[in-house]
Amino acid sequence: MLKRFIRHKLSSYLQRTLAPAIAESAAQRLSYTFHRERLSEQALSCVLSGTSPQASGRKPIVVSLTTHGRRLYEVHLSIESIMQGSILPQEIVLWLDDDDSRELPIALQRQAQRGLKVMRTNKIGSYAKLLPTLKSFPLAHIVTIDDDVFYPRDFLERLIETHESQPKSIIANVIMQMTRDNKGNPQGIRKWPYVSSTESSKDWHDLFFEGFGGVFYPAGCLPQETTDEALFKQLSPTADDIWFNAMARIIDTPIQICNRSPFNFLTAVNIACQDEALYRINNDNDDKNEKQLRAVWQHFRLQGK
Repeated sequence: MLKRFIRHKLSSYLQRTLAPAIAESAAQRLSYTFHRERLSEQALSCVLSGTSPQASGRKPIVVSLTTHGRRLYEVHLSIESIMQGSILPQEIVLWLDDDDSRELPIALQRQAQRGLKVMRTNKIGSYAKLLPTLKSFPLAHIVTIDDDVFYPRDFLERLIETHESQPKSIIANVIMQMTRDNKGNPQGIRKWPYVSSTESSKDWHDLFFEGFGGVFYPAGCLPQETTDEALFKQLSPTADDIWFNAMARIIDTPIQICNRSPFNFLTAVNIACQDEALYRINNDNDDKNEKQLRAVWQHFRLQGK
């Protein structure tokens, strides 16, 4: 009787705790598979333009990203999520290393017919999603995205809405709140909490934006030092987010979280790309992020900023 009672209690406990988690996981997998298949089909079959003409009197909006390695054969999914958005940019630019001589996959060739620009740049890693665009489109607002995320339909619409209310701010979907040591230097980057609104922090200087969820850079929001290739390769070679956050502080460009409906970008990550994820390089090898953060802040004397 005791054994049967224990089995009954254990069964009830598992049904109450594990069953909902399993069901939720299955639903997420199904949603991910459906989303991926739909984007792939649209990339291959859609004939509608993925960009829109520039509105009179407004600065153009350029969506910019880069990719490398095997991700070249997956990046069309991220691009298509932008092309299927409720608001379309004036340009979408994919930057490839100038020594990458591979033929473009069919999906990218089809997207090029619908407005995608594939351009070449020198080998600067993840920095390529922003720096060459700053040089090629100096008067444009630039939105950077990652090559392994399926962005929601209202992604660009929400960024633009927030920009219109905060026109001088860098707008991001994923923002952390920095903690500092007694000298004002940021520290403990891997433990920084994520914030849901700027009300969570009294001072925007405590906010740190991540490129992962997409970032809106208004024209002229970064200083000339941003494109100093020799310097960023010395101080922060694999952590472009640290470099761009520092650059914003040099000229006191505010940071603002995007005003959007709840969306978990982690559920929209292209899992087929994660064996080449940059975060593995920075977090798995003596915490390179922390070292690069300290080097950049000390070089530009940003203590307290």
